[in-house]
Amino acid sequence: MTGASVAVIPAHNEAEHVEDVVRRAARYVDTVIVVDDGSRDDTGERAKRGGATVLRLDPNRGKGAALVHGLEAAVAMGAERVITLDADGEHDPDEIPAFLAALDHCDVALGCRTVYRSGARRALNALALFWFRVLDPSIKDTICGFRGFRASALAAVHNTSGGFVYEHEVILRAVAAGLRLASVPITTVPSTTSHVTAREMIRANNHFDRWVLRELPSLPVPAWRKPILAAGCVAGLAVGAPAAWAMDLRPSKG
Repeated sequence: MTGASVAVIPAHNEAEHVEDVVRRAARYVDTVIVVDDGSRDDTGERAKRGGATVLRLDPNRGKGAALVHGLEAAVAMGAERVITLDADGEHDPDEIPAFLAALDHCDVALGCRTVYRSGARRALNALALFWFRVLDPSIKDTICGFRGFRASALAAVHNTSGGFVYEHEVILRAVAAGLRLASVPITTVPSTTSHVTAREMIRANNHFDRWVLRELPSLPVPAWRKPILAAGCVAGLAVGAPAAWAMDLRPSKG
């Protein structure tokens, strides 16, 4: 597969890492776009210093909105292949060639991490992954932001879901559209903190359950899997919906 390639990097207060990430990503793609999502440090200036085209969102709109903005800009530039990765150094830009190679044979390449956080987050990730793999066994990681797309696939996966849900819905829409998915094993440098809260993860899992129940009749998955999916989603909502409601009732800290 040939054609222009673009890296899209959403960034919020990532001045410490973004310049290095941009410089390393630029070795493998034609253009690097950094979407400075309402940063209050010099993320944008550092990204420009690294050679990126910087797009500014103000105020902060969240990672999903930043990715949508960056992907639209990449398509407008004429990109045929688009790679998304994080600005915090957790994703290794030297692995971009593996995604570009995967896109010779698939429409969407999903990064598959070998290092996961522990505790409740790991348990919720594992639960989500199980049900995504019932949809499509090629899915091995549901939330890794290191991904590759053929430009022709972007219209099908476009969505405006906010926050953590965006990562899930990209995969759901890809499955619904019958796009070819592939998993690309990656190494990660785990950050000491997570931008994703337990509340967001529960909401994302509830979103998955509702989305699948709504779209299940038309999803291109084997018929024998559909009753399993339906039962799992109903059970998931029976637990997840009250959990989300209870969290919403908790007073915010600070």
